[in-house]
Amino acid sequence: MSRAVTTDHVLFDECISAFRREQGYRASSFEGESCSYVMTAFELSQQWDLGICTLHPSTKVILQGAYSAFISRVDNPEWVGTHNSHLFGIALSAIISFATGKTCKSTRDDYLCRRDQLSEHDIHQLALINPILTAGPGCTHTLLSEERQTVLGDEIRQLIERLHAVDYQVYRTVMQSIRLVHLSLANKRDDFGLAYLLVVSAIESVAQKSIKRDKVKEKHPSEKVWKEKAKNDEDFSELLRVYMEYRGKQEYLKERYIEFILKYAPPEHWKECVPHPMQELAEYVKEISPSHGIDHIVQKHWFEKYPNEFEEGEIRAILADSYTHRSCFIHRGEQPPHTDPSPSLNRFFQEYREDDGYNITEKVLPNYELLLGISKYSILGWINTK
Repeated sequence: MSRAVTTDHVLFDECISAFRREQGYRASSFEGESCSYVMTAFELSQQWDLGICTLHPSTKVILQGAYSAFISRVDNPEWVGTHNSHLFGIALSAIISFATGKTCKSTRDDYLCRRDQLSEHDIHQLALINPILTAGPGCTHTLLSEERQTVLGDEIRQLIERLHAVDYQVYRTVMQSIRLVHLSLANKRDDFGLAYLLVVSAIESVAQKSIKRDKVKEKHPSEKVWKEKAKNDEDFSELLRVYMEYRGKQEYLKERYIEFILKYAPPEHWKECVPHPMQELAEYVKEISPSHGIDHIVQKHWFEKYPNEFEEGEIRAILADSYTHRSCFIHRGEQPPHTDPSPSLNRFFQEYREDDGYNITEKVLPNYELLLGISKYSILGWINTK
């Protein structure tokens, strides 16, 4: 049961419980018709039947400057009930954000969810939750083709069906990971390093469940020699004991993170993981003007690096660096070395070059969008094995 009053704060465990009833759930007196609201980053012109709930087309609100908001009412399942019905909306917004790779938010209380009709004042209050920049540098493409909307709706419905079909503990694990991606997208414009940390952590959280420590643990090739020497050398024996104890405490989280990606989102599938930055715009223009040829804008540029241009060892090094950059942020507040948070000309990678006066360092960095795509592809791949 959730708190009596959520006091404008989110405890996501309550949302996880609200989205799927655990076995042994007891019906409460609050059951009945209820709604919640989600504010998407795009204008939804369709009604999405998501199986357990219905998402209505967007109400567009034009805000000050170049900002707009897109509000959709959600008809919740009856078992959600009228008490804190917004918790279902928060969980759904996390799932929509994860599936679409776009920001999506809901309300932090249920006050507006209790009303039969929303006033103009209510609508503008909802619009403030997720204002979307629609023009100028860094703007969001908010108009999706009908085909793209249908595809996304189908993907979300299938994900929800899977979340309700797997063991409850698997469901919790995946929802927690989905929430990390959700928070990553919500915070990307405010702090790139935080968004980077969260999306890497989303992958790592499932990797710990999927890839066992023993599969990646390292054993020094000289261990047999050391054990023989330790039999006749008391000091060396003590040193070896300390080494073995230290090694036994290692969780090999970076190695498990890399193995998880290579298993559930291998590089040969990264083109499926990461759409071209201009793909949705190209689809929309093609739909409203079929004779307008713009296929050239989604083609590979001569200067771009694609995953098939790297050996496995190089891919492993790139992924290892992404984990290191995440750790540098969480432990030191040090931002990843990326110079472009959302490159429009490089689909997968960007190159990093640093000259400290003595040495020149050159590296290939995975774009945030690549890690975002990998997180979705790998986590979905894992849950589909359950």
